[in-house]
Amino acid sequence: MSIIDRQRIAAANAMEAMGYTFDGFTWSEDASAEGSSALTAEAVALHSLLVLRADKLMGCAKGSDEEPEFKSIAETVMAYEAKRWRDGKVPGGKG
Repeated sequence: MSIIDRQRIAAANAMEAMGYTFDGFTWSEDASAEGSSALTAEAVALHSLLVLRADKLMGCAKGSDEEPEFKSIAETVMAYEAKRWRDGKVPGGKG
Protein backbone atom coordinates (compact mmCIF):
# COMPACT_ATOMS: atom_id res chain seq x y z
CA MET A 1 0.00 0.00 0.00
CA SER A 2 1.41 3.38 -0.98
CA ILE A 3 1.73 6.38 1.34
CA ILE A 4 -0.98 8.15 -0.65
CA ASP A 5 -3.37 5.25 -0.06
CA ARG A 6 -2.59 5.41 3.66
CA GLN A 7 -3.18 9.18 3.66
CA ARG A 8 -6.53 8.72 1.92
CA ILE A 9 -7.61 6.07 4.43
CA ALA A 10 -6.56 8.26 7.35
CA ALA A 11 -8.39 11.25 5.88
CA ALA A 12 -11.56 9.21 5.31
CA ASN A 13 -11.39 7.85 8.87
CA ALA A 14 -10.96 11.39 10.22
CA MET A 15 -13.94 12.66 8.22
CA GLU A 16 -16.13 9.79 9.42
CA ALA A 17 -15.02 10.38 13.02
CA MET A 18 -16.23 13.98 12.66
CA GLY A 19 -19.68 12.79 11.61
CA TYR A 20 -19.36 13.05 7.85
CA THR A 21 -20.56 10.39 5.43
CA PHE A 22 -19.40 9.69 1.89
CA ASP A 23 -22.00 8.70 -0.71
CA GLY A 24 -19.49 7.73 -3.38
CA PHE A 25 -19.21 11.23 -4.80
CA THR A 26 -19.33 13.80 -1.99
CA TRP A 27 -18.87 14.12 1.76
CA SER A 28 -21.96 15.24 3.71
CA GLU A 29 -22.31 16.45 7.27
CA ASP A 30 -24.65 14.39 9.44
CA ALA A 31 -27.00 17.07 10.78
CA SER A 32 -28.16 14.78 13.57
CA ALA A 33 -24.64 14.26 14.96
CA GLU A 34 -23.91 16.02 18.23
CA GLY A 35 -21.73 19.09 17.60
CA SER A 36 -21.78 18.51 13.86
CA SER A 37 -21.92 22.21 13.03
CA ALA A 38 -18.90 23.05 15.18
CA LEU A 39 -15.57 23.25 13.41
CA THR A 40 -13.05 21.01 15.07
CA ALA A 41 -9.30 20.95 15.27
CA GLU A 42 -9.40 17.76 13.21
CA ALA A 43 -11.19 19.53 10.36
CA VAL A 44 -8.62 22.31 10.36
CA ALA A 45 -5.77 19.79 10.45
CA LEU A 46 -7.29 17.78 7.60
CA HIS A 47 -7.74 20.97 5.55
CA SER A 48 -4.07 21.81 6.11
CA LEU A 49 -2.95 18.36 4.98
CA LEU A 50 -5.12 18.51 1.88
CA VAL A 51 -3.79 21.95 0.95
CA LEU A 52 -0.20 20.71 1.36
CA ARG A 53 -0.93 17.69 -0.85
CA ALA A 54 -2.63 19.90 -3.46
CA ASP A 55 0.41 22.18 -3.48
CA LYS A 56 2.62 19.19 -4.28
CA LEU A 57 0.30 18.07 -7.07
CA MET A 58 -0.24 21.52 -8.58
CA GLY A 59 1.08 21.68 -12.09
CA CYS A 60 0.80 17.94 -12.68
CA ALA A 61 0.61 16.94 -16.31
CA LYS A 62 -2.81 16.73 -17.91
CA GLY A 63 -3.86 13.10 -18.14
CA SER A 64 -1.34 11.99 -15.51
CA ASP A 65 -2.17 9.65 -12.63
CA GLU A 66 -1.98 12.62 -10.27
CA GLU A 67 -4.59 14.74 -12.11
CA PRO A 68 -7.72 12.99 -10.73
CA GLU A 69 -6.31 13.15 -7.20
CA PHE A 70 -5.53 16.86 -7.58
CA LYS A 71 -9.01 17.61 -8.91
CA SER A 72 -10.65 15.66 -6.09
CA ILE A 73 -8.58 17.40 -3.42
CA ALA A 74 -9.20 20.82 -4.99
CA GLU A 75 -12.98 20.24 -4.99
CA THR A 76 -12.88 19.09 -1.36
CA VAL A 77 -10.79 22.06 -0.22
CA MET A 78 -13.00 24.55 -2.08
CA ALA A 79 -16.16 23.02 -0.57
CA TYR A 80 -14.68 23.18 2.93
CA GLU A 81 -13.48 26.75 2.49
CA ALA A 82 -16.86 27.86 1.13
CA LYS A 83 -18.50 26.48 4.26
CA ARG A 84 -15.80 27.64 6.67
CA TRP A 85 -15.43 31.17 5.30
CA ARG A 86 -18.84 31.89 3.79
CA ASP A 87 -18.05 35.52 2.98
CA GLY A 88 -14.71 34.57 1.42
CA LYS A 89 -12.66 36.09 4.22
CA VAL A 90 -10.79 34.81 7.23
CA PRO A 91 -11.98 36.73 10.32
CA GLY A 92 -9.21 39.14 11.29
CA GLY A 93 -7.35 38.37 8.06
CA LYS A 94 -5.91 40.79 5.54
CA GLY A 95 -8.41 40.24 2.74
